Amino acid sequence: MQEHGTIFDIVPGSATDDFGEWKSFRFIDLFAGIGGIRLGFESVGGKCVFSSEIDENARKTYYANFGEYPCGDITKIQASEIPDFDILLAGFPCQPFSIAGKKAGFNHETQGTLFFEIERILREKHPPAFMLENVKNLRTHDNGNTLHTIISHLKALGYTVYFDVLNALDFGVPQKRERLFICGFADDVDFQFPAPLPKSQYKTLSDILENNVDKRYYVKESIRDSRLARMRDKAYPRPYISHENIAGAITPHSYCSALRAGASANYILINNERRPTEREMLRLQGFPETYKIVVGYGHVKHQTGNSVAIPVISAVARKMIEALNGSGVKRKGEHMEAELKQAKEALDAIIKKSRIHLYKPIQIAETLYHDRVCKDIDTNDLETYRNKSKAWRNEISIALLGRKSTSSARFQDDVFNAISPQQITALAEENRRTGGVVEAYIYQRFINKHRQLSAALDLCRNATRQDFDVKAFINSFRSEAGLKRSLDKVYEIIVYALFSTLIETMDLKVEISVNKEKLDIIKEFEDFTRSIMCIDFDNHTAVQDAKVFRVGVTNAADRGLDMYSNWGPAIQIKHLSLDEELAEDIVTSVNSDRIVIVCKAAEKNVILSILTQIGWKSKIQSIITEKELCEWYEKALRGKYGDIMGDKLLSALIEEIAEEFPSVDNCADCLKDRHYESIHNAEWGI
Repeated sequence: MQEHGTIFDIVPGSATDDFGEWKSFRFIDLFAGIGGIRLGFESVGGKCVFSSEIDENARKTYYANFGEYPCGDITKIQASEIPDFDILLAGFPCQPFSIAGKKAGFNHETQGTLFFEIERILREKHPPAFMLENVKNLRTHDNGNTLHTIISHLKALGYTVYFDVLNALDFGVPQKRERLFICGFADDVDFQFPAPLPKSQYKTLSDILENNVDKRYYVKESIRDSRLARMRDKAYPRPYISHENIAGAITPHSYCSALRAGASANYILINNERRPTEREMLRLQGFPETYKIVVGYGHVKHQTGNSVAIPVISAVARKMIEALNGSGVKRKGEHMEAELKQAKEALDAIIKKSRIHLYKPIQIAETLYHDRVCKDIDTNDLETYRNKSKAWRNEISIALLGRKSTSSARFQDDVFNAISPQQITALAEENRRTGGVVEAYIYQRFINKHRQLSAALDLCRNATRQDFDVKAFINSFRSEAGLKRSLDKVYEIIVYALFSTLIETMDLKVEISVNKEKLDIIKEFEDFTRSIMCIDFDNHTAVQDAKVFRVGVTNAADRGLDMYSNWGPAIQIKHLSLDEELAEDIVTSVNSDRIVIVCKAAEKNVILSILTQIGWKSKIQSIITEKELCEWYEKALRGKYGDIMGDKLLSALIEEIAEEFPSVDNCADCLKDRHYESIHNAEWGI
C-alpha cells in the first residue's frame, strides 16, 4: 500500500474545458449531506448560492469544510427565500425507495414527500437545469410507478428529463455503488450521460487504504475467525474488502460494496481484520484529502454512507454543462451575479465614505440582520425599514460606541439614496444564503477601522509633552484610507485643544461694558440685560473668562460651524480642497463677520482667491495653516512656557480624543452573540 497525496482531490471552480458562458454558474445544494454533490459541481466551475440539510452533525461537517451552515428543514423554507440559480441539485432521501429500507415510497409520512419539495422549488424558480440522485431501486420500486410519478411531475414543469443508473466503479472509485441519476433541462439540449472511464484510470484498494492503522479499528479474533470460516474464497488475494450480506454470507472483493448509513458495524471489513478508517471511507467516495473530519467515527460512517461518489457527480456535471453551453442556454443566475456585484460596490462606496463610526453601514447591517433573523421586513419595500433601521442602528451604536448618530434627519436618510432597495435585496439574499456574511463583512470593516484608529490614537495617548509629534499624529490619519474621512475631526480636536489651553493659560478675560450715554436703554431693559448680559443700570461692566467652544457636529459634506468663542470669532476647520460653491456654503452657513479658517498651507492662497471672488474676504478674520499649528504646538509643548502648559495641552487633547473616539473592543458582546467570528467566506474576504 502506498503513501497518499491527493488521490481524488477536486479543486473548486477549476474547469479546464471550454464551457463558454457556463464556465461559471450558480447552483443550490438540497439535502446537501456533507457536500459531495457540491464538490462535484464546483469542480466544473459552479458556485453554491444556497444549501439545505436537516441533520445537525452533517451540518457541522458541511460548515467545517465550506464555511457555511446549510439552512435547515427545506419544508419550512419558501422558494422566494432562495436566491436565483442555474441548476438545482438534490440527493433527496433514498430510504423510502431502497432495497434495504422499508419500501414505503410516496406513502412514507415525511421522506416520501420530500421529492415534492423539489418540485415546489422547480415550479417557482424554474432554473435551466436540475440533477437528482437516488438509489438504483427507485427505478423498479412499485413496479416502476414511483419513478414514473417523479418523471411525469418533472415533465409537467416543462423539463426534458433523462435518467440512468451509473456505477461508481466505472468512474475510478473502488466502490460498487449504483445510483440513479435524473437530469432535466428547461430547453432542448444534446445531453448524454458520461461513459465509464478507461480502466487505466481506476483507483484500487491499495490506493486508498492507510498504513499503520490504529488498533482500535481491528475486530476481535472471534469475529475475524468467524468471517474467515464463512468466506467463500479463502485464497482471495489481499487487499480485499469482505461484505456480509443479509443472509450472513461473506464475499471478498477487490472493491468495496456500497457504503451504507445504517449498516452494521462489521458490514464491511478489510481483509476480514478491521473496519475502514474515517479517511478511507471518505476516499471510497472520492473526497479530497483536504476534507476535514470533525465528528466521531459513527457519524462519519453514517455521513459517507449517505453521501455520493464525487467522481461520478463530477462526470455528470461536466456532461450537463457541456450540453447547456453547446445548446446556447442562457444562465439564469448571470443577472443575479451582476446585481450582487453592483450591490456590493454600492456598499463598499458607503463604507469608504463613512466616518469612523460607520453609522450608515451599520444601518444597512442591522437591516440585513432583521431580514435574516427576525424576518419582519420586505427588503424590496423601503417603507418597511426606512425609519425602523435608524432605531436599530442607534441601538447597536449605543452598545458599541456609547453614542448614536446626531446628524440631521435628511443626512441620516441619505443612505437610501446611495443604495437602492433592489441592491439591499441582493445583499439580503446573499446574507441569508451565507448565514450573515454581509453583516459580518460590515462589522469587520467597523472593527478594522477602530483598530486603525486605536493605533493612531496611541501616538497621542502614550506620548509625553517631550516626544509628542502633532504632525505625525495628523499624518497617521491622512495615510490610512480607513481614517481619512475622520481627519477633519482630528483637526478640530487639535485646534480646540491648543486654543482652549492657550486661553486658559493666559487667563484671558472678556469684558462687556456699555456706553454711559445708553444707560437709559439699560434701565428700560434691565431684566433682560441682567439675565443675558450680566450687567444692569448700577453695574455697567461684566468680566468673564474667555472661552472657545467646540460644536462637534460636522456633516458628511464638511459644512457647518466647528467652533465659536465668547469674544467674537467663529472657527471653521477646512483641511480639504475648497471650491467656490463649498466656500460660499461655509461662509453663508456661519452667521459671523469674524471667521477663522484653518487649512493646509498649500490651500491658503487658493482659499483666499476663492473668498475674494465671491466677495466674502472681508468676513475672514484670519487663515491659519497646518504649519503654523505645528509651530504653535512645538512652543506650547517644549518652548519657553512648556512647563506650565505642555501637560495641560496634552491632557486637553487626550480628553477630546476620548470624547470623540470612544474605544471599541475587538468584538463587543452584542456582536459576539451573533457569532460573526465563526463566518468565513473567501469571496467576501472574511
